[in-house]
Amino acid sequence: MPSSAWKKSSGFEYALFPAATGKPKYLVIYMHGVGGNASDLDDTAKAIQKRLPDADVISLQAPTELKGLEAMTGKKGYTWFPYGGALAPQVKTWLTHIFNRLTIADKVEAFAKAELDKRGLQEENLAYFGISMGAIVALQATLSGKSEVAAVVSAGGTVPPFTTIRKKPKIFLQMGEFDDLFHVPPRKSKGMLSKAFARVADKFGVQHEHAVKRLQKKGVSVTDKVYAGQGHVLSGTARSDAIEFIVKALKP
Repeated sequence: MPSSAWKKSSGFEYALFPAATGKPKYLVIYMHGVGGNASDLDDTAKAIQKRLPDADVISLQAPTELKGLEAMTGKKGYTWFPYGGALAPQVKTWLTHIFNRLTIADKVEAFAKAELDKRGLQEENLAYFGISMGAIVALQATLSGKSEVAAVVSAGGTVPPFTTIRKKPKIFLQMGEFDDLFHVPPRKSKGMLSKAFARVADKFGVQHEHAVKRLQKKGVSVTDKVYAGQGHVLSGTARSDAIEFIVKALKP
């Protein structure tokens, strides 16, 4: 269990790292990747609060436990939407990725609004830091949300095709050079076939460059960086860059 206050609210369990000042001016919500849990944030929360001592940091835990993971790894792991197991729930979820908004994104947005209200803060005082699957949900919750937050860091995540863009927070898309999910080198072809493939990929693809193009075309402020030598799991410099981005967005 993380060195923080363990709480339940709005259908979620979460770890709260309270502001060192005791009077939060900002709220940062961290969302782990598939198989992770709220304990993943301990060191990162301390690093965030070193730069933002007046920020409450919440490590939000996904609502669905992955059965059998604890027996294999020694810790409980959770997922934001169906992953593995029966095919039907997965197909339904991926269709919502493409044609609609994930239900969990609505729940995350409602949770964030409730937490802001508790503190007397506004959406401009809120930033998200999402990892992989957590980043996908954070991006949907904010880009197609009802109110505009300050910033979203997506570490190893992507923007699904046809995501509705209602709001335009500052976005930082971080990607590993050797990410085997969202940074696979494009197929090479020549002439008209190459151009046709590129058009289809820009519309339907989930690769990093496709997500960047989609956001830029919608006028969203996007910072993107590919980290040399890193895979799907980012560390070191990427975390430092993420924190710096959040600080600048919350305290321009």
